[in-house]
Amino acid sequence: MTLQCYLIWFRTKGDDHDRIVGTASKWPLAKKMAEELYAIKANIDGHKEISTGISLFDFGSMYVNQPPKGRWQILPIMSVNVPAW
Repeated sequence: MTLQCYLIWFRTKGDDHDRIVGTASKWPLAKKMAEELYAIKANIDGHKEISTGISLFDFGSMYVNQPPKGRWQILPIMSVNVPAW
């Protein structure tokens, strides 16, 4: 079994790449860290347009020209209008 690493990131207005600021080995901790990061950046640092999220990588793997195994924006919550079936 390959060990996985969740990287916690944020972006502000004008950024063209994720700014990695933390790591976690489990999803619940990574999600909590991304939520807390949003609160810090929005409320304490005063950023008006910010998003935080998580990217998933395997330990011991190089990601030079490929995207992470998974990437999720945690806050602000993204919504999609989907018709009710």
